[in-house]
Amino acid sequence: MKMDDQIKNEIKADLDKIEVPTSLYDFAKNIKTEADPIKKTTGRKRSRKSFHFAAAAIIGFGVLTSSAFLNPSVAEMASKIPYLGQIFKSEPMDVLLWEAMEEEGYKHFALGLRPGETKEISVSIEGSEKDADREREKITMIIDKVMKSKGYDSYKVHVSSYMPEYTPMTVEEKKDEELGIQVDEKLKSLGYEILMVNPFNEKIEVEIPLTEARGEEIRKAALEIAKAAGSEKDVFITDVDVEKNEREGIWTSYLRSIFEGLGMKKEYKVSGYGYSYKDRKMKMFIKTSLKPSDENAKKTVEKIRSEIEDFIEMEKANSLVKNDEYEVIIRDKSGNDFPY
Repeated sequence: MKMDDQIKNEIKADLDKIEVPTSLYDFAKNIKTEADPIKKTTGRKRSRKSFHFAAAAIIGFGVLTSSAFLNPSVAEMASKIPYLGQIFKSEPMDVLLWEAMEEEGYKHFALGLRPGETKEISVSIEGSEKDADREREKITMIIDKVMKSKGYDSYKVHVSSYMPEYTPMTVEEKKDEELGIQVDEKLKSLGYEILMVNPFNEKIEVEIPLTEARGEEIRKAALEIAKAAGSEKDVFITDVDVEKNEREGIWTSYLRSIFEGLGMKKEYKVSGYGYSYKDRKMKMFIKTSLKPSDENAKKTVEKIRSEIEDFIEMEKANSLVKNDEYEVIIRDKSGNDFPY
């Protein structure tokens, strides 16, 4: 069931009426100003820009929710936002867990999530097994506090330990690293649009956008740069459809919110997900622990589908994927598609 257009228009109209404090607006505006000069040429810089805009989105949602307590009409508008839309616009579960651990003084640890009928949140701290045994109860309480604040109940906590291992780079790896830096910097100085240079294999890989038409010219230039640096490695070019990757990234961000919102609550019986994105069509595979014979199977499947479609219809309307098609396929415990 898709969200009614009238409701979407009402939400947009109400959003336009919200008065945002000037200082907060300026802060969000500054975030965009700082992020604009950052080019999308390397993974690190893209991540930084994404973080800035994610922060702005979280701030915006904070304005919405805090205003709702003061303004009944805004509270009514907020209630129209789909459940998964609220998850999407709030801080992700993994970020909240990470921050909670740091606030309690933990500095060296790793977080993981294993899907399944009951999701397992794994926390691995630096140290021995005795350290993990000593901290297990405290860490479990930290995780529980965050999860309960989100209303999540379909999880268990596993605490373990690890001993850090450091393997220094070999002389050859250091040479390759320096070679990659030289090739990347010199190609960019020549005016070519370069996404990434990988010098660590038998051949040097240079990634360029699909829109960069000078592939062979870039390959020859990279080859000359490598030879001048004393390398005999050959060079090959990989064309990357940047816009497709951006669209796919939007869809996967939707899927992460879908899995968090539905997978971490027992009532939905969601155990995992998968997807296929091709020719501007997203197929979402939602795995459940339901059996077709379960009494409430049909009702639960319809609720899952409704939550997802309401969320997607609202979010994709003004995004890069607004013209993409999508299909939601919900599967039972045995991996078979539900017919409804």
